[in-house]
Amino acid sequence: MGSRAIRITRDELLTPPEFQGLCAKEHQAARVGGARIELVRVGDETRLGTCYQQVPVRLMPPFVIAGEPASLLYLINLTAGLMDGDGHLMELKARAGTRSLVTGQSATRVHPALSSFATQQWAVEVEDDACLVVLPGPAIPFQGSRYYQRARVALAPRARLIWGDIWFAGRYNRGELSERFQFARIVQDFEARRAGRLIYRDRFRWDGPWSAEDAAWYFGGALATASLFVSGPTPEVVPEAEAGPLFRRSVFRLDSGDLCLRWAGNPTAITADLAQQALRLAGTWTGGPVAAPWFLDSTGLAPNHWFSTPVVSE
Repeated sequence: MGSRAIRITRDELLTPPEFQGLCAKEHQAARVGGARIELVRVGDETRLGTCYQQVPVRLMPPFVIAGEPASLLYLINLTAGLMDGDGHLMELKARAGTRSLVTGQSATRVHPALSSFATQQWAVEVEDDACLVVLPGPAIPFQGSRYYQRARVALAPRARLIWGDIWFAGRYNRGELSERFQFARIVQDFEARRAGRLIYRDRFRWDGPWSAEDAAWYFGGALATASLFVSGPTPEVVPEAEAGPLFRRSVFRLDSGDLCLRWAGNPTAITADLAQQALRLAGTWTGGPVAAPWFLDSTGLAPNHWFSTPVVSE
């Protein structure tokens, strides 16, 4: 494991200006964990290289499924979600020629904050000719939660990346006890650089709880929103904008030539559509414009929020 097998400490986690003064060092129940992951190419397969994992985060060995060009790596949180003061650091390096989907096995549940905040922070490096898809999982902020999500991505000149984020309104809806849009504060900070040059940044701060008017302004009357950043060779077939009964999808071409897709709509519907668009685009990179999407047609995976097309209602 070499130098990568080093314990992850709270000192490695950054605190944004919005949460200055909220310190979790004395929080006895707070956990600091994460993983340092290297993905390497072995023959035609993507496997784990050096790896370090720290409770409560655990890794499943990459699944290599017959007929699939990529490997599937699950990140697992052994607890019920991110508690007040919890911090996870994910360091991920995709070596040259690797093909992989990295995702959580379930949604990220952000529990109420009493004195601090929860955070998940990513440091990702993608080498030339690697194709990496990262879908951290839908985030569900509970009432009174404070959450900071940060990601820094370094792309080599010929690296390919797809990154998706999904934000749900809250835990449930029970009239006056509803936890929809009842979080305290959410800060998202994502940056991607190619060969050292900044090509994309997405940062926002949401201060809750939201009124019905606030929710309509930010979410457009929907219960979920999502975004997908696609960086690499421009696909021949680009997803189109869509405005249907279950969700609205917009497509933006960036100055860098990359793509940004955004959704608002039904949580189940936009989760399924984001996964389908991400894995179809990845399929064109590894197999051409008429190639099958990664994993969606596989018979080796049980249906879940990523690998199925559920029936949803309005």
